[in-house]
This record gives sequence, C-alpha cells and structure tokens, in this order.
Amino acid sequence: MTGPTSDEFVNQVRAAVDIVDVVGEYVQLRKSGRAFLGLCPFHSEKSPSFNVNAERQFFHCFGCGAGGDIFSFLMKLEQLTFPEALHKLAERAGIAVPQPQQVEESPEKRMKHVMQEAHTFVSRLYHYVLTKTPYGAEAMKYLAKRGMSEATIAEYQIGFAPDSWDFVTQQLTKRGFSQELMVEAGLLARSDAGKIFDRFRGRIMFPIQDSQGNAIGFGGRLLQGSKHNSNQKSQPKYLNSPESLLFNKSATLFNLHRARPIIRKRKEALLFEGYVDVISAWQAGFTQGIATLGTALTEQQARILRRNTESVVLCYDGDAAGQEATSKAIHVLQQAGLIVRVAPLPQGVDPDDYIRQHGAEAFSQQVLLQAMPITAFRLKHLRSQFVIKDETDKARLIAKAVEIINELGSPVERDMYQRQLAEEYSLTLGDLKWESKRAYNQQKSERQRDKVTPAWNNSINNGKVTLAKTLPPAYHTAERMLLYYMMRNEEIAARVQQECSAHFQVDEHDALAAYLYAYYAEGNPEDPGKFIHYVQDDLLKQLASGLAMMECNNDVSELEIGDYIKQVNNYPKRAELERLRDEQRSLHLQAAAADSEDARKQLELQAAVTGMKILELENALKEG
Repeated sequence: MTGPTSDEFVNQVRAAVDIVDVVGEYVQLRKSGRAFLGLCPFHSEKSPSFNVNAERQFFHCFGCGAGGDIFSFLMKLEQLTFPEALHKLAERAGIAVPQPQQVEESPEKRMKHVMQEAHTFVSRLYHYVLTKTPYGAEAMKYLAKRGMSEATIAEYQIGFAPDSWDFVTQQLTKRGFSQELMVEAGLLARSDAGKIFDRFRGRIMFPIQDSQGNAIGFGGRLLQGSKHNSNQKSQPKYLNSPESLLFNKSATLFNLHRARPIIRKRKEALLFEGYVDVISAWQAGFTQGIATLGTALTEQQARILRRNTESVVLCYDGDAAGQEATSKAIHVLQQAGLIVRVAPLPQGVDPDDYIRQHGAEAFSQQVLLQAMPITAFRLKHLRSQFVIKDETDKARLIAKAVEIINELGSPVERDMYQRQLAEEYSLTLGDLKWESKRAYNQQKSERQRDKVTPAWNNSINNGKVTLAKTLPPAYHTAERMLLYYMMRNEEIAARVQQECSAHFQVDEHDALAAYLYAYYAEGNPEDPGKFIHYVQDDLLKQLASGLAMMECNNDVSELEIGDYIKQVNNYPKRAELERLRDEQRSLHLQAAAADSEDARKQLELQAAVTGMKILELENALKEG
C-alpha cells in the first residue's frame, strides 16, 4: 500500500518536481557547463560555489559542503522534517497525499505553527475591520488621501487595529489561542501589572510576510488626528512586531515574495527604508521594491539580496539621516558582492512623498534613471558635510575627495572624477593628479605598515610567505574515485566489494561504501541522485553529493579501476612499511648509544630482523 512517506510516493514526487525550479525560487542560478551555479543559501560567500545538477537532481556547495537532493534542500533551508518537505513538494506538484499524516512535531515547531495560524487570522481580521466596518472608515479616508487605491489595499492586505485594549485579545481567545503564546508571538502585550492587552491599537496595519508570503509580523502606523487616539504624543509613529520564533527582523525583507520574480527578471532591486515607500512605488508600477524593517540593513538581508540579483538601487530618504543610512548600507551591500547605485532625492523628501507629489514618470526619469555610482554619491555626501569658509576648508575637502577617487580600481574612472573635481574647484588637472599620486603613495605606505607582523626569526615577515599546497595521499584520491564510479556502476561496486581486501582508510569513505553495497543489494538503480536520497546520514549525504559533482571521465577502463583498488589494498602495507622503517631507525640509534657491547649487538640483531620484514613487505608491494 502506498503510504504518505512510502518509496513509491517519494519517487512519484521526486519525478514530478525539478530541483532547478525549486532551488531557483530561493537562489539565483545560471547555467555553467552541465550544472547550474549560484550563491550558497547556507553560508555567506561572494563568489558562487553552490552547484545544482539538473540531470541527477541533487545539489552541492563546494564552499561549505552542504549537499543532497531536493528534499534535503528544503529540510535544511526551511527547517522542515522529511515528511513536511515531501508533502510541500507534493502540494506544489499537485499530487494528493495517499493518506493523512500524523507528524510528531517538536514543541518549538508546534509553537511556530500556531503563531503562523494566529498571524494569518489577525491579518485577515485587521483587513476586514478596515474595509468592512465603521471602525476603519477614518483609516480608509486617510489612505485614500495618501493616494492608496482599493486594489493596493487588497493586494497588501492592509488593515486597521481598533483603539481597543482587548479587541484582538478576545478574538484570539475565542478561537482557542493561548494568550501566553500570543504574547510571545508579539500580537499581544503584557503590562507591568501582568495584564494582557492588544499590542497594536488605533493603527493602520501592514502585514509583514516571509519569503513565501506567510504573515509573520506587522508594521503599524499611528492614525494621526484620529479620535481613537487620545494619547498620541506618547505613542511612536511606527510600531513593528517584536522578534519572535516566527519573526526575525534582521533576516526579513518586506515585499520580497512579491518582488523576487521581477528582481530576477530585471536583474536589479530597488531598496527602500520603509514599507510605505515600497507600496507607493509598487502602485506606481515599480514592482521590484523591497525594504528593511525599521532597522539598518543587515548582513543577512544583504546576502538574501545577493542570492537574487547582482545589482541594487538604493532609494532612501533625502534627509541627513537617510543619507547617513545610505552610506552604511553601501558598505554592507558591497561586502555581500553587490553592485550599488544611489537614487537621488531632494532634501527632506522620501520616495512616497516624491511619487505622490510628482508622479510615476518623474520618479522614473528624475530619480531612478539618475541613480549615481557609489563614488559620485560619496563625493556628493562629502560636500554636504563641509562648510567652505576659506581656502583651508576647500583644501581639506579636496584631500578627502582625492582619497575617495584613489580607491577606484579603474584608471578611466579615476581620470573622469579627477577632471570633474578639477573643474569644480578651478584646479589644473596636472596639479590634481600630482596630489592624487602623493596621496595614493601615502595611503599605500600606511596600508603596508598596518600589515607588518611581529618579528619572526630576527626578520620582518610582510605576509609574502607562500605555503606549499598539500596533496592528499594516493589512497585518499583512489577511494574518492572508486566511490564516484561505484555510484554510477553497480558492476564496479561489486568488483570493489569483492577485490578490496582492506577497508577504505577514511571512515566516511568506508561508511559510504557500505551504504552503496546495501543500496545495490536492495535492487536499486544506478542513479547518484536516488542514492543520495537513500543515504540517511546528513554528513555522508553531503559527501556523496560532492563526489557526484566531480568532473571525471565516465568511460573508465578496468585497468584504471584495478589501479585504484591496488592503491586501497596497498595502503595498510605501506603504512606498516613506514612503521617498520621508523622502528629500524630507532633501533640503530639505540644501538649507537648503548652502554655495553652486548646491548649493542642485541639491538643490531633486532634491527636486522626488522630489516628482513621490511624487505618482505617491499617485495610484496612490487609483486602486488
């Protein structure tokens, strides 16, 4: 009978989904030879080392070692159990689960599941209050005044939290949600006296969703001038959900699930500071917008962006705080390997204000199309920080500008910015280039001094030591090659099992070989992808995926396989030979230092016996 996790059902689901399509929803992939390449979602990297094999339906990262099949990918990325990953892929493929499954969830997973249900319910409740009840009338008028259409309100499920202490509390309690858990989820709050009440009151509510579109938190904007809020002065204008098991502010980007397909298609993202800016831009037709959530851009958010695109346009507020935030974001984005440009906005204007005042066409032509490279922005930001009162101030500004320009790797770009700077401050290009060269040499000298390490062997080590690359021993390479071919050929696996008199020396290799013998003994096909799924141990699964990704000649000869087997069989003999040689050397040294002639003769005799054993092993290795 076909069960919800039976081999038959697993194979049916595996055959119905393509790992490239599924992984491609999380990682930006490009074709590279026979595989697809992207940035690993499991560790931070600037150069892609994450490979997906479409033919064999498995993945492997050569940076961190993560690997496996499509089920392993979802389990690792979304922290799912195997049945959960299996059923999610079945649902995606439109395959009915044979029978209901009773999954034993951990307490933490159960809590997250309940929190997710509560957020989905409260999101719909807030939206209903806004659009269908008198309590939301003022908020609807406010949103209409801000130019927000009903279609946009519906798309983003914007809602309204009534100015009540227990409206949501009562609704959640009626539906059986634990008040204690709802406090942990951030939907409710607790006073110092221990009373539980609604966290959000008298606010326009913006649901925050994860990368799959599930509500995990809220951003609430105070409805200014509303009769529902008598103590507005003590309330923050914007209030976000607190961190919880469900909501990690540092690893979430607002609107990513909507914008991701457009970002990948256009190969560029628009990064805003707030969710209102994103929504306003989306309504105006700029659908590749995303935003941070009331905090500075984090490394995690930058890595998420890098997995989806190579280019980002920063569109932060035009005030001093916005410009400072832009400078910080540039550094984080560059560290993640992104190409960054900065869209200019007038002083004191945010993107939402600009779009409402000037329209979509002006935003496109005067803001987005005028996005400047980082160096241009840094020079502009530098000018805003200086008040030029005399020639000394001017010289200081120029010196700082020259340092920024010198950081450019392209001589053409440096020349371009030098010419602009010379023209702006009425300098000759020759003088500016001379100053640039002097500053460059000074910067270079300072960097070299910073790199000097403490004295070693009475000399200065400037970090120019080249370390020799250690090659793996012959048996190690032989074991890997055998495993590679064994995964593809049952006859080779049978030959290795029969002819290898010695176990594989690497424990992981030996364990994987044992899995292969069992895999074929059960009548399974020659398929690395299916074998990787068959392996239960996560570390061995990663090893198998890495071996399967190796580029080797598939038309291997019997002689080559025989040589690999010989390397494996000979290693114990070679190891014993080395041990005996060390023993013989030690005996000779002891004999030379012996206190008496009898002791010396006895040690030399032992050395001679050891020498005979060495000769026997050497002959055995030559014959083998």
